[in-house]
Amino acid sequence: MAAQRILFVEASTGGVVGGSLTGILPLIAHLDRRRFAPMLALFEPKRIATDGVPVHVLPPLPRPGDAAQRGRLGRLVLRVTNLYAIVGPRAHALADLYRRERPALVYLANGFRANLDGIVAAKRCGLPVVCHEKGFELIGPRERLTSRWIDACVCMTEEIADYCRARHLQARRLLTIHDGIDCQEFRPGGGEAVRREFGIPLDAPVAGIVGHIQNWKGQHLVVEAIARARRHFPDLRCLVVGGVHRRGVEYAAQLRERITAPDLAGHVFLAGAREDVPACLDAMDIVLHASTVPEPFGRVLIEAMALARPVIAPREGGPLVIVVDGETGLLVPPRDASALADALVALLGDPVRRAAMGQAGRARAEAVFDIRHHVAAMEALFEQVLQHPVSTERPGGPEAELPQSRS
Repeated sequence: MAAQRILFVEASTGGVVGGSLTGILPLIAHLDRRRFAPMLALFEPKRIATDGVPVHVLPPLPRPGDAAQRGRLGRLVLRVTNLYAIVGPRAHALADLYRRERPALVYLANGFRANLDGIVAAKRCGLPVVCHEKGFELIGPRERLTSRWIDACVCMTEEIADYCRARHLQARRLLTIHDGIDCQEFRPGGGEAVRREFGIPLDAPVAGIVGHIQNWKGQHLVVEAIARARRHFPDLRCLVVGGVHRRGVEYAAQLRERITAPDLAGHVFLAGAREDVPACLDAMDIVLHASTVPEPFGRVLIEAMALARPVIAPREGGPLVIVVDGETGLLVPPRDASALADALVALLGDPVRRAAMGQAGRARAEAVFDIRHHVAAMEALFEQVLQHPVSTERPGGPEAELPQSRS
């Protein structure tokens, strides 16, 4: 029997490789190719390694959200043309791609709101759809309407699943499957080279944050925490790893200006977008997370834990699922640079505790968040959807037993 063709559609257009893409790339890489033949569709070119998987880049066409970036008039246009996603050029382009590549199943990586055009295109082509909901996006009448055409909605956490249920999304299946990473790719090594690159002494304490640079990721909170923590540990350095999101250009400029102030000059380094994230994490003693709105998941926390690094993160959203407070890291009040600094000082002053947290984090990453668990759950779901798509199910019929992956 030939492998079933699955088209993964990743719709982000921020000029960076974000969480929706880094979430599906390990899945694509680890799928059983005897059973599934993956393809990838992007809305803009990305610098990624796909190991021979066919990649299709759609032509640059307007999307529904683009009007919202044009001020009051743009928002008015968006309201007036609220069916644009259903009849617009993106849906046409995706339908053409579906017909040309003839997948057995379409996997939409960015949730209902960002993938309305992909849902409609699949409906037109009679294809089963798995939609990955990765956040707490606005859900309105359009999303509820088109959700009836979804064979399965995969949520990254149970909190997101509860959010979708409360807003009456009507996907045939709604379940929680945590993202995973290949823990074997996150082994110690490379950190010394990164420190030498930035002129950081090998014995200096280093904290850091990884994520594309834009306001809600909270890099400004991290640098303020570093400034406060330096009153106790003057040699403390900080690595800020991540490319500048297209919506973060002004924010990045403000960040650059802040780190030139006397209390931070020469101690905070903007490393930019990196292809050696494991090495950058290995260069850190403590990994910080500081999103100013509830982070839907927090993949970098798992990556840090896999490298046996203790983490400090806000006590809300995804970190509540990933971090065991006091065991694999510390959870602190969100949006609070002072609390972040206090936790940082506490761990910097206790290397034995740091080491114990690192080892506990490594064990948890392997036991709960390794890619093998994610792939097994997703492959089981793909098989179920392919065997029982929405179009062949009778209303009110029995629902298949669903794979679950929870902490």
